Amino acid sequence: PRTATAVGMLTAVVLANGNDGDNLYPLTEDMPLAALPVGNRPLLSYQLEMLQRAGSFGEVLVVTNDRHLSRLEAVVSEYRGPLRIELVVVEEGAGSADALRTLRGRGRLAGDFALISGDTISDVPFQKIAAMHQLHGASVTVLLKQQPPRPAADKKKARDLDGTDFVGIDESRQRLLYLESAADCDGGVITVSESMLRAHPHLEVHSDLADPHVYLFAHWVLEVLDHKPHFSSAKFELLPYLVRKQFLDQANLPLPQAEAQPQQATAMSSAAATAARLAGAVRCCCYVVPHDGHYCMRACSIAAYMQANLDICKGGAATFDKAAEPTEPLREGNFAASNIDQQSARGGSVELGPRSQVKKSAVGPHCRLGAGVRLTNCVLMEGVVVHDKVHMSNCILCRGAEVHEGATLKDVQVGSNVSVEAGANVKSEALTAEVDAEGSVVGSAEED
Repeated sequence: PRTATAVGMLTAVVLANGNDGDNLYPLTEDMPLAALPVGNRPLLSYQLEMLQRAGSFGEVLVVTNDRHLSRLEAVVSEYRGPLRIELVVVEEGAGSADALRTLRGRGRLAGDFALISGDTISDVPFQKIAAMHQLHGASVTVLLKQQPPRPAADKKKARDLDGTDFVGIDESRQRLLYLESAADCDGGVITVSESMLRAHPHLEVHSDLADPHVYLFAHWVLEVLDHKPHFSSAKFELLPYLVRKQFLDQANLPLPQAEAQPQQATAMSSAAATAARLAGAVRCCCYVVPHDGHYCMRACSIAAYMQANLDICKGGAATFDKAAEPTEPLREGNFAASNIDQQSARGGSVELGPRSQVKKSAVGPHCRLGAGVRLTNCVLMEGVVVHDKVHMSNCILCRGAEVHEGATLKDVQVGSNVSVEAGANVKSEALTAEVDAEGSVVGSAEED
């Protein structure tokens, strides 16, 4: 007989192939998004921690491409938990729906599965999402995070709707009834079907529910992708299609028939779920986290990445820890222990000169900071060198970057192995690699 543990094991798919990496350029120029450090931990480690806490996942398939494979192999090799992790290579530029087709074609998805973005950081208890999914026999269950309320005097303008979704939910806040990107709505005007309003007269439409790209799909939904080969994105094509189909003709949906039901049980194959599927019902659910509830965000832009580092370093994400502080003894003259505040993270073998101060920043391993350095709200990746009397705020320095004496940087991103000249005064720019006549790498400004 099957044990309860065996029945509960699910598969998770983590999208680490970096298609959203352009929003984090130049950070992702030579490093996959999922390997970027947050609180001196790779982003991927936060998704693995969330899945491990749930206790329902046996296997995690991390989707990547050939270009990022070796870097992610190094990240995965550092994991010491109970999850079985496998890197799966897909074509460069493959969308999330394309990746799911590839996994289905290789026989890797045998039951209901989770789909998670490689830039998501959340401590939401995934087991509660799974329980809701099972209870309602859902086709898909979507995690949504309510954003903090705006001040009454701060009216939302049309341009503020960029990247916003209009989300319709029922009065129980458990059914997902409507989903449309604001970019696809003419002037912010939405159209709701009569059949939906008849079924759910108390529909609530929100523009303050963020989608952190955490989904739990019924296995049969993979067959939709076979019938819709032009779907490339789960977020922008598959999910809206399923939401609309709740109130439209479902005759052409590949819903499973009774004789096609698998013999083996999974955590999602409850009697309620089976009955709903056999009735031909598409049911989309949502797990809504209040704005003051669990931590949940995507580090999918420069601003969000900076905020995630700040949150983790200062303990704003209460259930997540930054990387453990190094235990090696400090060499004489190294002021790192006393001059880096408690709201910062410090990697191993960091050297810090006298009269330097590091506040609310993440300093990666093997970084060297000279005398009189001032860092506030900064992220320094591995091997960064900062010379004397450098002042920086709200800056990100990628691996091997170097900032020479007396430079002042504010709201700047410095690419890997880029050198910033002595005395430079740079604001609101991205500095990327350029080779000069002598073959040295120097900073060249790009529009932010």
